[in-house]
This record gives sequence, C-alpha cells and structure tokens, in this order.
Amino acid sequence: TEKIYWDRIKKLCAEQLSGQPRLHACYGLHPYWSDQHSKQDLAVLREYIENFHPVALGECGLDFRPQHADKKTQLYYFEAQLELAAATQLPVVIHSVRATEIVIQLLKKYKTLSGMIHSYSGSAEQARQLIELNFYISLGGSVTYDNANKIQRVAREIPLTSLLLETDAPDQPDKKHTGKRNEPAYLLNTLEAISGLRDEPVEAIARQTTANTKMLFGI
Repeated sequence: TEKIYWDRIKKLCAEQLSGQPRLHACYGLHPYWSDQHSKQDLAVLREYIENFHPVALGECGLDFRPQHADKKTQLYYFEAQLELAAATQLPVVIHSVRATEIVIQLLKKYKTLSGMIHSYSGSAEQARQLIELNFYISLGGSVTYDNANKIQRVAREIPLTSLLLETDAPDQPDKKHTGKRNEPAYLLNTLEAISGLRDEPVEAIARQTTANTKMLFGI
C-alpha cells in the first residue's frame, strides 16, 4: 500500500517542468497506519531511499490519540525509521501528537540526526530542547487562531533560525479558512500571523524560513 503512494509522489515530482525543481519528495511510514505496516514496508522504504534519493525521511513519528495504533507498534516503526535515517544521513520529518516528551528522549539517542517537527504542538520549553537536538520547529495554520496561546508563545520565543512554516494542505486550515480545504497558497496567512506575533517584518521571516528550509533539505 505504501509503495502505491510513494510511486505517486515520485511520479508527481518527476513530472515537473524543466528548470529549477519546486517539488521534493519525502518517503516514510506514517504513525496513523502503524497497525497496517509490516517489516517488509521498512525494506521497501530503504530501497526507495537508495534508488530515488528523497530530501528527507518522513513523515514518521508518534500519535498517541486513542483512535490510532497502539504505542508499542508506533514506537517500533518510528525507531526503525530513525535508525534508517541515521544510516542514510537523511533529515527526518516527524509527526508528534501527545508524544513530544517521548520524541525528545528518543532523539537524544541519535546524535547525528537532524530534521523538523511537523505542525508543532508542544511547549516553548520542549521546542528549545528539540532545537538543541538539531531540529527545526515547523508551524502551520493553528498559530492563526485566537486561542492558540501555547503555539503563539513558541512562535514568539524560538530563534528565527530554527523556524519553518507549513500549511499541511489539504488539512489544518488557518483561521480564515476554518472548515474548508487547506491550500499551499494560504502559507502567507501563517507568515503574516507570525510576523505580528514577533513584531518582525514579513520579508525578514520569509527570507530566513526559506533559508532554513534549503539548509535542512539540501535544496
């Protein structure tokens, strides 16, 4: 099943118009479906990395909400992918929901890893620990909501050199598009919200977060 999705991603990236590529592939085993993964999927993932050279491994990680796979199964596939990322020297795109502290403790075991925490939902203190472990903090549309005090504090306090922006389209729309399909173009709304929270120019944040992205993924 994963191979079908990876093939689609590979095809999409290969079909870009000539010139500077604007789409870059990542391949990983998502924690939502950990109970459907097999050890064979890990072998196929290694083959994809070796043959098609993605910019990162992911999205992988942990999601400890009750509707998802049991913690033991999720931890098995997450740790296996961290091992693979370390072996192949790829950055990791990490999904972490209700599991930030465990993610931090696991990453301490892998001194050479780098990556990003996608759609970050932890505290400012945890963000600082992750930054010390060579991980970027990626923020999306949730920061635009009035009651998003914890994430807004993260947006204000972490160094700009450790910040990434994302939309997670078609999911997680910003405040202006609540209940609607999210689109990559809405990244500007997140950018403007963070500019207001930090009292820094939009252009400066856009320039630095773009540089951060290029640095992390080697693009």
